[in-house]
Amino acid sequence: MSTYDTMLDQAVVINSLRSEDIFGVIAELIDALVEAGALDAAKRDEAKQAVVRREMSASTVMPGEIALPHGRTDVVDRLVCAVGIHKDGFAAEAPDDQPTRVVILMLVPPAAGSEYIAFLGNVSRTLMDAERRAALVAATDRESVLAILRG
Repeated sequence: MSTYDTMLDQAVVINSLRSEDIFGVIAELIDALVEAGALDAAKRDEAKQAVVRREMSASTVMPGEIALPHGRTDVVDRLVCAVGIHKDGFAAEAPDDQPTRVVILMLVPPAAGSEYIAFLGNVSRTLMDAERRAALVAATDRESVLAILRG
């Protein structure tokens, strides 16, 4: 099984993001990782800071209603992923001025190398397809979201 498939199998999926900015969405997704047991609650703030620090250095909001916030941190020993869907979208200063609806958050251990780059490339290619993005926004459960991301 590829790293991409493994990460999707372990991903936490939130179909109803509520925050109205990228930093609120990051906090929602980090909290979801804690709630699902994918991230130790004691490491929540450190993980959030790593992602926020990266986001402040260069925005991960992309055209096409997507954002890929991520951060390298030693609070995880493997790649950890959360998928968030915001049905209405939120303003995130996207290059195309469109609302952001699909957010894939990644926590990356410091030693991660090619598997992280491969995952990022696969998810980016998948999300560039407008029909898949629309299907993600319309999806109502975790299984549907993951099936769409798998293609």
